[in-house]
Parts: sequence; C-alpha cells; structure tokens
Amino acid sequence: MTPDDRFKELTNSFQQRKFAAGLLVAFIDFLEALETPNLALSSVDGFLNRFQRRTKTAQRARANTLIVDRGGGRTLSIRPFYNRAERYFRSERKRFDYPSCAPRATQAWTDYLAWLDALVTYSNQELAALRQRVCDFVLTELPSQEFDPSSVPLDPPLFQMVLQGFDLARHKHEPSGAAFQGIVFGFLRADNPHLQMEVDKVRTGSKRLQRVGDVDGWDGGRLAVSAEVKQYALADEALPQFAPFADAVARRGAIGIVAALGFAGSLRERLEDLGLLPVSPEDMVRILGLWDSVKQRTAVTSLFYYVRHVEKNAVLIARLEKFVETATSEWAQRRLSAGAA
Repeated sequence: MTPDDRFKELTNSFQQRKFAAGLLVAFIDFLEALETPNLALSSVDGFLNRFQRRTKTAQRARANTLIVDRGGGRTLSIRPFYNRAERYFRSERKRFDYPSCAPRATQAWTDYLAWLDALVTYSNQELAALRQRVCDFVLTELPSQEFDPSSVPLDPPLFQMVLQGFDLARHKHEPSGAAFQGIVFGFLRADNPHLQMEVDKVRTGSKRLQRVGDVDGWDGGRLAVSAEVKQYALADEALPQFAPFADAVARRGAIGIVAALGFAGSLRERLEDLGLLPVSPEDMVRILGLWDSVKQRTAVTSLFYYVRHVEKNAVLIARLEKFVETATSEWAQRRLSAGAA
C-alpha cells in the first residue's frame, strides 16, 4: 500500500476517529526512531521479528500499547510519540477539537496493523512526506482556537487615569474639596458594590444630616464603612480633629477611612493607632492593581454621578468630562502606536 493509500484511509475515517491522525504521526516518528527505513523490512511481521514486542511494562503490568525491545536492554514505546503529536495539535496549534485521549489512542494500535505493515516498508522521504501531509490535513480540517487579542475590546484604566492625572488643586468656581470627595465616593462605591453609599455636597455637614463621615456605606441599618475626605495634605497637628470620628466608627464596628492627598510626619501611623485607615491617591492606585477595567469604569461612572447629580457644579463637570475625553483618546492612540510597532 502506498503513502497515498494510507493518507486516503485516514481522511475517510478522520471524523469517526480523529485520534487516528495522531496515531499515524506517532507510528512514523516511532519507526524513524528505530531507523526502520534502513532495515529493508517487508512487513509488520518482519518488524516484530526484528523488534520483539514487550507484553509487560517496566512495572510488570500488562502492556496495552506497543512497546518493543530495541536491543541492549532498552525498550521503546509508542506512547511518548503519540503524546508529542497530541501536544502539537492541541497545545501548540490550538486545535482543541482534536481529542485528548492518549491512553485510548495508543491502546488501539492493533486496529491499525495494516498501516504498520505498509509503514515499515517506506523510505525516510516517504515517511516524512506522509507525516507532513497528515499534520497539514489536521490543521486544515480542524479550526484553530488560538486566542485573538483583537477579539476582546479593552477599556482604558479610567479611574487610574483620574487618580494620577486629574488636577486636584483648587479651581475657580469649583467647590473646594468636591473633586476629591467625588473620587473617594467613586472608589468606595466600586470597591463595595454590596453597600448603599451615601454622599452629599461638600461642606453640607455630616453631623447635621445625622451621618458619620463625608461618605458612608450602609449594610441595611448597619454602618459598614465611613470616610472623612480632605482635599489637601494633612499635617501632624490634624490628628485631634479625627478623634471623634475614630470613636464614632469604633462604636458602630465600621471601617473608618481618612482620605487625604498626603500625610505628613508620623500622622499615618498615629491615625492607624486610632483605628483609622489613612488613604491617599497613591494608596488607591496600589489597590487598583487588583481591579479590572470594568471595576474602574464603575468608579468613574460613580464619580460622574457625584459631580452631576450631587454636587451639580457645571465647571467641575466640564473639567472632568474634558479630562476623561482627552485621557481616553491619548490612551487609544498609544495602544494604536504600540500595535503598529
């Protein structure tokens, strides 16, 4: 039987027993390792006379696959060659429709004695050519499932952009502290989707509203997290003003956060001694390392909710919209340039 005959048999039966393609490749590699083209064999019987079949494994169990004695106390099994073929189709070329069934495939070798009967008579060139045809056939017949990054739309890390690029200095006609209060609200809203978050305009007075902090997160009637927000760096002498807040959150068993643009001296450690968590924009950026872009988008939409529907300041709204539009455009351009490179 010619290589063309073997190839035609394979293609006719491929859909019923896909593993046969890998088995044929394994047969070829197995025979090349045994250098059968140099032995002038005429049949599989001659092959098995030359290479005696082992019926026991090294562990003395019954051998279900083809293992032969290659001389010098050494044996050779078809299994590693099949494993390599299966790995090529599935792992390297991403044809996941090719079955993962090495034990079944190699145990079925006796169903293909006619293939071996012909293969042992082929030259090195015929074996190599048939092997290439089989591999090309499988790669053509089975669709690639290689991951295509372009198939997944990516969102920019919007909230990180805001934290690292949005100007938090005082701006004319903007309520002082509103921008950072919106950022903290957006951060806590995205990080605690199970809580009901409450926030009001800056300088509204949380005590007058019977709230604890500038931003409160509620689990039903239980305060779960509360944040005091300061859009400036805090000096050491600021510590006493947070003592009542620390007491209020401690009595309620809530998480107390002091959010500020920075903490001077030992203030960070002293706030922690009060049971409070000091959080700066840099701290938030580090936490964003655990966030995906969807969560970041939630934080930004919450920030927009705050500036549009709570603070309702046209200047701040326009400045934030312009920043996000520009930052998003620049991010997209950088990705486009990186892809072109």
